[in-house]
Amino acid sequence: MRSMHVFPVRSGAAVAAALAFLLPVAGSAQVGYLPEKSPYEDFKIGQSATLLGGWLAVRPDPANVAPAPSWLAGVRYDIGVGGPASLFARYVFSPSERNVLVPTNPRATRVVATPGTTTHLIDAGLDVSLTGRKTWRHLMPSVNVGAGLASDFARADTGGYQFGTKFAFNYGFSLRYLPRRGPQLRLDAVNYLWQYQYPDRYFVKAADTTSILTDTRRREAWRANWALTAGVTFPLFR
Repeated sequence: MRSMHVFPVRSGAAVAAALAFLLPVAGSAQVGYLPEKSPYEDFKIGQSATLLGGWLAVRPDPANVAPAPSWLAGVRYDIGVGGPASLFARYVFSPSERNVLVPTNPRATRVVATPGTTTHLIDAGLDVSLTGRKTWRHLMPSVNVGAGLASDFARADTGGYQFGTKFAFNYGFSLRYLPRRGPQLRLDAVNYLWQYQYPDRYFVKAADTTSILTDTRRREAWRANWALTAGVTFPLFR
């Protein structure tokens, strides 16, 4: 069970270190500019809704039953909570396909189908601007962390495997373009971390003396999966 904590702890520490380093740099960069010539402009972090799309780069798992990388789409809601911080809630889905394995079959015929599957991700978290409550030439970079659920809402397949519904953690980096009026643009790179769990039959040898997995210590495996998205943001209640 030690592995359940490795990825989230290290990821959170990396984001915190980046934030601690970059915030003083962003603040000091404003010194030396006349107000009317400064590239920095005050910006109120209020409420907004974003329509987004992109690519979910799902990493292969030890048993090769993970969904294939595919496009994604979703929505995001943000609300400022003071200073450079805002809270967000997000939902994305990614239609794809994956392998269905029959553990009792020899390796050559073990993959019996590649049905369609859709990965659903819902999470909430904290976003912190690296330039405070200001933009730099209408740009605002930020870091964020979150947690939520990942699910394919599917039953166990014929080989006994089920992705199910599980906790997922994430951290990421954002860059927003914030004009004085109208819709805004944002780019996000988000690393989702979730765990695969395999049934006992994945370790049973077939007639050709092979098995899907050989090390019983690998019943659970964490994988990090990057999502790259672009979105159009609409400010609310301004």
